Amino acid sequence: MDSGLGVDQRGDLHPTTPRSAFEEWIEHVDSETAGSTAASYERRVENFISWCESEGILNLNDVDGRNIKDYRDFRDPVLNRTSMKNELRTVRQFLQYCVALEAVEPALVEKFAHHIPSLTKGEESSDLTIDRDRIHAILDYLDSYHYATRNHALFLTLWDTGCRLSGIRALDVRDFDREEQTVKFLSRPESGTRLKNGQNGERMNVLNEKTAEVLQDYIREHRMDRSDDYGREPLFTTKFGRPTSSTIRRTTYLLTQPCTRGGCPHGKEQASCKYREHGHESKCPSSLSPHPIRTGRITDLRNRGVRIAHVAGRVDAMPDTIRAYYDKPDLGEDLDRRRGAIADTGL
Repeated sequence: MDSGLGVDQRGDLHPTTPRSAFEEWIEHVDSETAGSTAASYERRVENFISWCESEGILNLNDVDGRNIKDYRDFRDPVLNRTSMKNELRTVRQFLQYCVALEAVEPALVEKFAHHIPSLTKGEESSDLTIDRDRIHAILDYLDSYHYATRNHALFLTLWDTGCRLSGIRALDVRDFDREEQTVKFLSRPESGTRLKNGQNGERMNVLNEKTAEVLQDYIREHRMDRSDDYGREPLFTTKFGRPTSSTIRRTTYLLTQPCTRGGCPHGKEQASCKYREHGHESKCPSSLSPHPIRTGRITDLRNRGVRIAHVAGRVDAMPDTIRAYYDKPDLGEDLDRRRGAIADTGL
């Protein structure tokens, strides 16, 4: 098989290198998708592109079903089933784009579906979450020792609103209304803060009185007076302006480490623990990213009787998505939700 670009073995296809198609696709994804999601897509497909190049596949016209199987076999030792499904689905999206470029046969995308693993309900969704008691232990600590700092205000807002990382990062000072006790989530892709669902994800959330009070005190006492690269005034700031997604993740990783508030359940000494060092925070077995905080908040709201439609509107998620991926009551919480209705029915 000739894998160069000098010969077009299929007359209806345009010879295209994997790398050039990938670069075009990334431009398309960046224009259509929020930053963190686009970065995840890029990482997944970059693995496929690098594999093609290592195998001497320099023309996408030559990719066939056997290559897809070989790639899956290549990735199998390093990916669990969930990660494998996510990666292969993203590569399939890339190849669908390549069909539009007339670089691969449409049938290849259909063949691809046979190599994507099916998952059980448990495998489909992550069990990572955080319960209300642990959240309030962290908030009590922050309230006592780091009141109205950026970390306190940010963590409290994450929990109160149940928003995504892209949402918390998109907030400007003007989006917070102390008098109305609200915060607005607006998608502003032209200035670097697109919400995951774009304009469809825009909403206004009412805040708990405590959250509004902490945000007001944070703005007045501790917020660094900085603008971002577009002249906007971020609600949460660093000395460089708007915090990066990595900075926000690092904040939640550190705050959810148990040693922040007491002893270490993993037998480490805080002073010498490498998990406290920059770049290693996520490796602590107890640390959590913003996503489990969102999951925990959604479960908490449902446990306290908030209707799923109201939760969906608050956190920008479809009810079916909440049921499948976010609402994770334990057996006791699930029983408590049903107990009243069943007890009242009698025999």
